[in-house]
Amino acid sequence: MDYYYRFPASGAVQLRTMSGSFDPDDVHPPEGAVEITPTEYATELAAIQVQTELRRAAMFAEDAAQKLADYTALVALGLPVATALRLSGHVPEEPDLPDLPLATADRLAPEGES
Repeated sequence: MDYYYRFPASGAVQLRTMSGSFDPDDVHPPEGAVEITPTEYATELAAIQVQTELRRAAMFAEDAAQKLADYTALVALGLPVATALRLSGHVPEEPDLPDLPLATADRLAPEGES
């Protein structure tokens, strides 16, 4: 049997799954939690996951911006590009390259041996 909880103090949600023989009347929410419906749980969990992904994306963007700033400063100081890339950790975006034909076994075999 599943029980769904929200912790108002932190905004966290919890799913508790219990199996075996037990008296449902003896199941109580964890300290500081209130019981919620499965729909509320799913909605709040989805919102938490979206916020987590937004924070993660912001952190990656900040890190990339810092690496670019470090790279730019190192190049401005006269370091070779390869060294500045290595020291800063900056990875320039790769340009869009045209799709190349795939190499297949018959294209790689010498003529007359396919």
